Amino acid sequence: MDEIIDLNLGIFPEAAVSGAVLVQTDCSMTLTFNAMRPTDKMSAYGEFYRENAGIAIFRFKNCFQTRFGIPSDEARGAIPRFKDETYGIYEVQNSTWIQESLRDNRYKFLKTRDDFIQKHLLFTFHDSTFECLVHDFAFELSTEPYAEIFDKIKQWVLSE
Repeated sequence: MDEIIDLNLGIFPEAAVSGAVLVQTDCSMTLTFNAMRPTDKMSAYGEFYRENAGIAIFRFKNCFQTRFGIPSDEARGAIPRFKDETYGIYEVQNSTWIQESLRDNRYKFLKTRDDFIQKHLLFTFHDSTFECLVHDFAFELSTEPYAEIFDKIKQWVLSE
């Protein structure tokens, strides 16, 4: 059964305008979004205020499947699977989606190992939700203009 675990990467998608952009090919995948980070100043609600952290750039190793779109933040709140997750970055442990994908792959490739797909990641944005099955990922933050960031992504794609 799916267990959603906060990855605590020190950044979060911005609540107001997440601005998520996905660039995916057969070989690679890059996800960008407007990122926030916690400050050391506490709000009256007992949570740390957040400040702009720039653009988060996530690059994924061996992306097997993705889902990007609904539900939005309002709809997620009514879906039991998402519990109380807000804008964040999570790993889904004991993933039923991984289990289904491995089962489907074994119709042709009987010896597909259980660790063939290592991670089910979940990104919760304002207007959308992004999920992916991958081996691993790395991320960085950038304050460069988005046009320059997108040029880098384009070069990564063209160099495949």
